[in-house]
Order: sequence, then structure tokens, then C-alpha cells
Amino acid sequence: MDIHFNIELDNYTNKKGEKSVFIRCTQNRKHKRVNVGIQINPKYWDETQKCITKRHKLHKEYNAAIQQKMLELQKVYLSQLNSGEFIELPSFIQTIQKPQSQNFFDFAYKYKLEPIKSNKKLGTYRRYEAVLNKLKEFAGKSLTLNQMDYTLIREFEQYLLNEKKNSRDTVSSNLSVIRTIINEAEKHSLFSRKNPFNNISLKYTNNSKNKLTIEELKRFNSVELPDIQSLHLARDFFMACFYAAGTRAGDMATMKWSNIKAGNLVFTQIKTGMAMNFPILGDLEQIFSKYDNSTLYIFPLFKENEIVDERSINTKITYINKYIKEVCKYAGILKKISSHCARHSFSDISLSLNQNDIFGLRDMLGHTSVKTTEGYLQNRNYGQSKDYLQSIENLLK
Repeated sequence: MDIHFNIELDNYTNKKGEKSVFIRCTQNRKHKRVNVGIQINPKYWDETQKCITKRHKLHKEYNAAIQQKMLELQKVYLSQLNSGEFIELPSFIQTIQKPQSQNFFDFAYKYKLEPIKSNKKLGTYRRYEAVLNKLKEFAGKSLTLNQMDYTLIREFEQYLLNEKKNSRDTVSSNLSVIRTIINEAEKHSLFSRKNPFNNISLKYTNNSKNKLTIEELKRFNSVELPDIQSLHLARDFFMACFYAAGTRAGDMATMKWSNIKAGNLVFTQIKTGMAMNFPILGDLEQIFSKYDNSTLYIFPLFKENEIVDERSINTKITYINKYIKEVCKYAGILKKISSHCARHSFSDISLSLNQNDIFGLRDMLGHTSVKTTEGYLQNRNYGQSKDYLQSIENLLK
């Protein structure tokens, strides 16, 4: 009897409201299903066409992956047919579920980096690519998924520490990329061995020095500076990030006057694509009032016709960071401070006004995952409101 292949959604719905995509293999009214490794909300599923609709932002990549899996099954089936042997469904399923020896880098680019690139998260894409290039230098370009065992990862860790002279935080960040790729391979049933990261704990150093206390913020904000435009711009930029609920430096650098609507700062985060909306209170309004509102951008970092992309944004932030360090010297602050520390400072000071609402803080910072927020918290949280932001301003007066 022939084996027939059909694409379908699982009956089970997970906690996120998503269903897994399966390929159902049928022979003589008996069924076996092969997990494609993709989960979607049923509202994006076209039952007639058996595909993901165009409303899903990754519909091209996901549909291509589904068809690729279908072709792989059909290829194995045709190969067995050509052998002239009778094919039974259980033995066919056993054949296709044998451990695959897929190239690690090919898999990583297809199933992790391409979706990241499609979402226009170029910073994340480059971070992943940099890690893969290090791994390729260490293990060679022919590395397979199932060669990624505990020993190899520990050896790669030592290579990063001793040969690349990477910091402990950088090493942990690099290994987290490897872990994400292996987890994705598990979803596709392509990783046959035990996940090595079950026995590996990623360690990060205490970054508490990379933020300012209330007293340090007061000194930073009030210290007398020489009449050098770059120093005043750097201080205004840092404090604007802080007063705008810890807005990321990249978002503040590209903030336009048109983002001010009815007394609120309304914009979409570059990193996450999340819509943000904050009230512009007195201190932030005072900072903005120093700058020419007839230009396109609030801060004079970009010209109106200048190309604004990830590289140019990073260049401007590097320039700002240089002078933030100079402001710190005038204020007697010896910590290593950058514009991103305004975000950490806001989070840390917020904890003194604790309202036990980690999800409120997640929304205020624009994190897509509460786990990211937990990294800022040190077990303290806060709630979101205009009165709350006013209380933070009052702390600095």
C-alpha cells in the first residue's frame, strides 16, 4: 500500500495559543505524524491551501520549511520504493527519525538567522553571525549538529576565554546563541543526543556598577560644565533616555519631533518593534526645549537627508558615549558609564518605588520577555503610571 502525505495542525493548543504543524503519513488507514518544528496561532492557518497565510510575518520562511520537510519525507519514500521492497509505515517512520548529520552552520542560518533577518533585527543577526564565525574558526565549517556535545562546548568556552580573550559576560552571551540554535534543532527532531546545556550554567558578572545611583544622577545632572556643546549634548541625551522611562539610546538618537503627540512620546522600538507611549514630564520637556524644533530629529545627531541605519546609529552613540564619560569625570563619577546605563539606572532607581509588578516594568522598558526584565531587577519591581514617573523625577530634585 502507498503512503500518502498531508500537512495539518495539531489538535493540542499550547499555553501561547499556538498549534504545532505536522505532516501526517497515512498507509491503509493507519497514521503516523512527523513534527515540522513550527508552532503558529491557528488564525494564521489556511486549512484549504494547507499553508500559513500572508498575515504571518514569517509566512515565507515557515511555508518554505514545511515544504522542505515534505520533500525530505517524499525523497526517503521514493528511495525506498526504488529499492523494490515493500514499505510498511512503522519502518518508514523509523527510517526518517534516525539521527541526522546536518551541518550545524547550514541549520543555524536557515532556521535562526534568516528569520531574525526577516524581522529586520540586524543587530541580533550580526551578533549571531559573529558567534558562528568564532565557532567555525574553532571547530571547522563541516561541524554537524550532533557533534555539539558537552566536551566540545566546554572546549569552545576555553577557546573564547584564552585565545580570543573574551570576557566572561561575552563568553556566556556567545554560548547562549549556541544554546538557542541547539534548542531549535531539538524542535525539528534533528538533535539526537542529550542537550549539553542541561549541564551547563551560563554565568554573568555583576553589572551593578554600570548604573548610577540617585546621588550620582544628581551630580551628573547638575555639575557645572565648560561651554563645550558636545558635553552638554551628551548630558542632555543621557538624562532624556533616563526620564523617558529608560528609552534605549538608539531609539532616542533617532527620535523625531513628530514622535511628540499630545504631550506624550510615541514611538516604535527599533530593537523589538514594540509600540511605546510615555508622558513627557517637566524635566524631559525642559531638555527637549533646548533644541531646534524646526529640524527633523530632536537631538542634532542626524541631518535630515542623512542615511540612518544600524551602523550610523552606533557611530552617533559611540560619539555620545565618549562625552558622557567626560561628564562623569567632571561629576566625580568613576564608574564606566555609557548611554545605555541610563536604562539600567532607571530600572534600578525604579525599584525604590516598588509596586511588585514585574510585568509593568517589562511593558515600561519595552521588553518582549519578562526574563529580560528580571535581569534588570535584582528581585525588585515597579508599576507603570504618570504619577510614578513624576515620583522618579522628584527623587532627583
